[in-house]
Amino acid sequence: MRRITTYLAALGFAFATAPVLAQQPARDHPAVGASASTTVKATVEAVNMQTREVTLRKSDGDLVTLVVSPEARNLPQLAKGDVVTATYNVGLVVALGPPGKAPVRVDDTQATRTAPGEKPGGSLQQSVAVTATVTAIDAATRTVTLKGPKQTVSLPVSKDIDLTKVKVGDQVGAVYQESFALTVEPAKE
Repeated sequence: MRRITTYLAALGFAFATAPVLAQQPARDHPAVGASASTTVKATVEAVNMQTREVTLRKSDGDLVTLVVSPEARNLPQLAKGDVVTATYNVGLVVALGPPGKAPVRVDDTQATRTAPGEKPGGSLQQSVAVTATVTAIDAATRTVTLKGPKQTVSLPVSKDIDLTKVKVGDQVGAVYQESFALTVEPAKE
């Protein structure tokens, strides 16, 4: 069975902000990032094709019943004993760059699913890449005001960020990405 993988938010960030950040050496562009991931597994206990309900037994023994949408074209290949694995990832990368062009926003959604006849599976990934311009800095309250393509926001800045390196007119690039992947392994005989 084909494994579904997702790429890192940092890769998307690198492509989305390369034009802004390429204007000066990397050491001049502080960046921070955070990510989280969780994976859960459950065993198929029952599949009702008429109602498209699947009953799963979680690792703690509890049962949960889900209604599967018609878009899950491979539901007939699901069988009692199969192991369903769901993985959720989320990440954010933010970097400071020199003054640049007008702020931009790029939204992207990617989806995959297994081929007809295979065990059910697929992935969904959503990304938002934004550049914004620093319009104000308040060192006393440790806030920075950013004007993006759709809105202006004032955000708190953590104490480990040196605000003396941030100037009005600088660009801030950020990429937020979340992904969900589902795979099914056949029951062990």
